[in-house]
Amino acid sequence: MNFFEYIDIQFNNILYIAGIDVFIFLLFMSTKYMNQYLYNKNDKREKMIRRTVLTVAIVIYMAFSIIWTLNVECIVEGDQIPVLETATALYHDNVEEVLQHDTYAGVSIGRYLETNQQQIPLACMYSVFLKIMHTDQAEMLRIINIISNVLIVLALYKITTQLAKDYPVNKAFMFTLILTFVSIPMLSTFIYGDIPSLALCLWAVYLIMKYRENRKIRYIISAAILNMIACMMRMNSLIFVIATVMYLLFTLLEKNNLWKEKVLSIMMIIVYLVICLVPSSLVKSHFLEKYHLDKDKAFSSSNYLLMAMVGSRRSNGWYNESIGEYTLKNPEAAKEEHKVQLKERMNYFLHNPEQAIGFYVVKLASTWTENTYSAVRNNMKEYEDPLQKIADPVSFYQKALLIVMCLCSLVVLIQNRKNLSLEVLFLVTIFIGGFAFHILWETKSRYIIPYIVVLMPVASICINKIKSRSSV
Repeated sequence: MNFFEYIDIQFNNILYIAGIDVFIFLLFMSTKYMNQYLYNKNDKREKMIRRTVLTVAIVIYMAFSIIWTLNVECIVEGDQIPVLETATALYHDNVEEVLQHDTYAGVSIGRYLETNQQQIPLACMYSVFLKIMHTDQAEMLRIINIISNVLIVLALYKITTQLAKDYPVNKAFMFTLILTFVSIPMLSTFIYGDIPSLALCLWAVYLIMKYRENRKIRYIISAAILNMIACMMRMNSLIFVIATVMYLLFTLLEKNNLWKEKVLSIMMIIVYLVICLVPSSLVKSHFLEKYHLDKDKAFSSSNYLLMAMVGSRRSNGWYNESIGEYTLKNPEAAKEEHKVQLKERMNYFLHNPEQAIGFYVVKLASTWTENTYSAVRNNMKEYEDPLQKIADPVSFYQKALLIVMCLCSLVVLIQNRKNLSLEVLFLVTIFIGGFAFHILWETKSRYIIPYIVVLMPVASICINKIKSRSSV
């Protein structure tokens, strides 16, 4: 709960915009020539150069994550506190005692978990990691983040390699996008499931693509297990699951599928969903029953939908502490009150479309133009923290990355609109799903990182070139 997080939207001057334009041009052209140099030939010498360059780049990336994590004294706050205390309590088997401890908003951890039941599987997963590492120091979980950073890079490489079977790709561009997207390694200090769940989801995407390619069941089962863990660590991972089901359903329409293969595919989709969704529900139910917590006090969807439709001290539609803390303290009353308030807010927007449009313009702008993605604020200990000085250059660079990535993706989609592979549509579906979800749901700039990352392989497809799979 970052008490000094506030999003202020300002129009940049012409020099700033011109600087971003020049930077975008230089970034695009430099990676284009780099790709031509590294992938012009495929002899042993060039392969050796590619592997050396990639290895050095990943080592530097991992070293930055480690150095940042060791040297930045990030405060564990907000939702991290009850989650990590519960994980440590599961490690020591003293959960009942810890559930009585107070957390923020003056409520007990037990009450917090009753209302925020989606945090229970996350705490249980973290307790498993602590047992694997044989430590009760929750800060050691940052090691999982650092490992996940590298897994994200490798997963994007594998996904891009899959796209390369249909399109020529600029792998140097893709590596530049992800390896210089510094918010991810900067958030290695933030122990909340975001980074590990993203790594798991991206590897699941790759495995699902492999399943479509050769129909080997081990790929879809492995993907389901990864998505299951991801959903336990971050419920927003459901967007990846929904997109995966859509992708698998579209594969049923392929002409070369026999009816027996279609029946098997439908059965595998059902198995995939069961593996993804059921374990998380079982973990929650078991925990609530074992420790005598009230399952009926969970936050209702109206709570988050109301946050999404009102202003907060951060910006329009962002997480609202006053709503969240009131619900923590008064879960039964909040359910009914928030339903009424939500209905009133919807009626207001329906009768005042100009205000509604203005509200959502500000919401979208504040979400997508806060281009540090909370990576600076989540590492600051105080308002005048020296880290604030790097916010502007980080924002400038990552704003340029986002613009060039979205522009390239848009051009690729338009140019290849008649030849779009299911793999490209799969990735775009995840992006659109995340974009739409956070219009309707409460938002933070950190939440959109997965949907930015998933678009990077699409942006890496070379413009003005295409080849068919049959020619490969």
